[in-house]
Amino acid sequence: MATIHDPEVSTFQRRPAYRYIRTADALPSTEEAIDDPSPIARVKLFDPSSNWTWYIAGYDPGARIAWGLVDGFEQEYGSIDMAELVAVRGRFGLPIERDLYWTPRPLAECLR
Repeated sequence: MATIHDPEVSTFQRRPAYRYIRTADALPSTEEAIDDPSPIARVKLFDPSSNWTWYIAGYDPGARIAWGLVDGFEQEYGSIDMAELVAVRGRFGLPIERDLYWTPRPLAECLR
């Protein structure tokens, strides 16, 4: 179950796939991830009704901004507004999901 300590949780359901960022992820700050020469994608989120994927390497809980690789129309590194992502409802009203079987790896390995 999601707890109040998890900073980014969907209101869709209280299942692990909808706990996007967890305190246990121990994500570095966005600045640390950007400055890292080989940042690690610790969290993978995806839209089950499209081909969009977000690989998160850093997170600022105060601003609710993550940083990583976005794989959508194009692949690009950048900031991710988590408040916006948590609110997304795709086709059939489905929210973004967390890949529960993701193994952290360098962001460079996530490029197509």
